[in-house]
Amino acid sequence: ELTERTAGRIVLAALLALLVLRVGAIFLSGTELYADEAQYWRWSRHFEWGYYSKPPMIAWLIGIVTAVFGNAEWAIRIPAPFLHTIAAAALFGLGRDMYSARVGLLAALGYALMPGIILSSAVLSTDGVLLPFWSMGLFLLWRLRSSADAGWMTAIGLGVCMGAGFLSKYAMLYFFIGLGITAVLDPQTRRALISAKG
Repeated sequence: ELTERTAGRIVLAALLALLVLRVGAIFLSGTELYADEAQYWRWSRHFEWGYYSKPPMIAWLIGIVTAVFGNAEWAIRIPAPFLHTIAAAALFGLGRDMYSARVGLLAALGYALMPGIILSSAVLSTDGVLLPFWSMGLFLLWRLRSSADAGWMTAIGLGVCMGAGFLSKYAMLYFFIGLGITAVLDPQTRRALISAKG
């Protein structure tokens, strides 16, 4: 049986190795920004609460990163592999807490090695910015629902993830819809959400 500590070490080593490879690939890539990335970079020159068709998080992120590293293509893309690493780590925690360390390991590595995530780790998109907040939100929701000792930081963290997710991509609305459906069908979720922390 795979222990929690061993699974955690495997996931940590695998995600760090993938992160190094993905960051290296961004530095070595000679590709120019694709049209959406260029548009997000242009938006990032002036921070706003929203832009023509997207919420502001991607422009804010690019603005912060390029203020530190300059306006090179690699600087604009460099958050992508880190964001997906965070999402994979959150899915490890969720799978581990819901089922077992083995399930957490498979969830994290399955996510990190999906073809869409491999591609999304090389470019910066609103999906790449959304997914870590969505994944962390699911993990924190499970904690709030299932753990009697889930503290205020869990509840506040869930609220921050939901808000930041909505500032990342309007598709976060589906998280809210799913949360509502889950609250109707699952008494533990309903109790957690109507509590003071909820």
